[in-house]
Amino acid sequence: MPDSLFRILTVCTGNICRSPAADLLFAADLAGDERFAVSSAGTHAESGWPISPPMGALLAEQGIPSDGFVARQATKALLAESDLVLTATREHREWITGHDPRTVRRAFTMTEFADAVRAHPNPAELTAAELVAWAAANRPSAGVTTRGATTRRGYVEGDILDPYGRGDAAYVASLAQIQPLTRAISAVLLTTH
Repeated sequence: MPDSLFRILTVCTGNICRSPAADLLFAADLAGDERFAVSSAGTHAESGWPISPPMGALLAEQGIPSDGFVARQATKALLAESDLVLTATREHREWITGHDPRTVRRAFTMTEFADAVRAHPNPAELTAAELVAWAAANRPSAGVTTRGATTRRGYVEGDILDPYGRGDAAYVASLAQIQPLTRAISAVLLTTH
C-alpha cells in the first residue's frame, strides 16, 4: 500500500445513479493501482439506499457489480479527506464549494476535469495531486459565463443528465455521458507518478 493514498470522491444529488456509476467505473478503470481510492456521496443523499436498479443493471452488463453499494451523504469530513472531488453538475460543484470552501481548488465537474487533464501536455511529469493543482489553474470554464448555455433538457452544457425517475433510455444516456469521462480521467491519472 502506498504511503499517500489519492482519494477521489464522485458526487451527485441522491448518490444512487450518477455518482455511484462514476465511482464504480473509476474503481474498475483504476483497479490494480493501489495509489487510488474512489468513493461517492450525494449532496442530498438517500443514505443507505442501493444503487438505482436500472443503473446497476447497466453496470452489471459490463461486468461491474454494484450489489454492495450503499448511498451516503457528502459531509465536511468526507470532503476534507478527498484529494479530488468530481461532480455530475456545476450545481453540485457549487454546493460542494459552498459547503466547504477549502475544496474550491479540488472540486470540478467531471466534464471540466476531463477537459482540463486532456489539455495537459505531459501529465506523466506530475503526481496526481500536481495534476489537480494544474487543472484548477487551467480550468476550462474559467472566465466563461454559462448563463443561458443550456441544453434542450435544461442542463448546463457539460452537466450529466439525471436519469432518476425517467425511463431506461435516460439511464443509458446518463451512463453514455459518464463512461467516456471516467475513462479519459483514469487514463491520465494512471500516467501520473
